[in-house]
Amino acid sequence: MGKIKQKIIRVLINLFGALYIKIEKHLEYPHDDNILGIKIDKLLQTKTRKELCRYMDRSLPEKGFFELDSTTKIRLGCQLLKHYNSLKRGKSNEINNRTTTKSIDIRG
Repeated sequence: MGKIKQKIIRVLINLFGALYIKIEKHLEYPHDDNILGIKIDKLLQTKTRKELCRYMDRSLPEKGFFELDSTTKIRLGCQLLKHYNSLKRGKSNEINNRTTTKSIDIRG
């Protein structure tokens, strides 16, 4: 696709994304204690979208999680899950060398 078309698409996504974030602030998530069979820590259940993104920024090798597009966040989540599953199976040699080794504090 042309660069101009990509810029128009990006502007539209950003506009709709900003609107979504404004509206989503008022949405309650009463069943976020368990998401698709994964128990969610109580501290994470109470955090806002921005607080969760800040947590990700502190936990990942680089900052900028909030600014990522939704599909990119999903792709990152898939990669992290792939790493987790490799560790669970005892295949730590499959983990990307850039994986962070710093400890993660879910409180903040």
